[in-house]
Amino acid sequence: MTCRILALMPLLLIAACTAEAPPAPERAAGEEAQSPAVPALHLPQGEYRIAGADGEDVNFGHAITVSISQDTIAVTSQCVTPEWTYRIEAGGLHTTPVIKPICERGRYPAEEAIVAVFDDPQSLQRTPENGLLVAGGGHDITLFAQ
Repeated sequence: MTCRILALMPLLLIAACTAEAPPAPERAAGEEAQSPAVPALHLPQGEYRIAGADGEDVNFGHAITVSISQDTIAVTSQCVTPEWTYRIEAGGLHTTPVIKPICERGRYPAEEAIVAVFDDPQSLQRTPENGLLVAGGGHDITLFAQ
């Protein structure tokens, strides 16, 4: 008996996972469907230092800084100076890279993470330490105001 029940468990789980959602409540004539509210994204302008990348502390012999203006994000890490223009639209942060000469030394993994995050930003939240955690492009970075 126990073996039969165990054999049926995968089928019961599949049935439970594929069950249809209940129908939406009916609306009165002329009433429009309301979409869920999208939280507004706020990118605070100012000067920041990169304290972490992908959960690791960033401790180089030099600081990596981020300057956020009304429409530009600029990173400085020695000769690595990527920059983006940005806009906040429909609650999301949208960036466009500014084409600039590339530093000949290549990039450290933390710098690669920074570029990936600002190339495809997906979330922005405050940390318990009052920093900013920005994630995107498969990476995350932590910023602290200077």
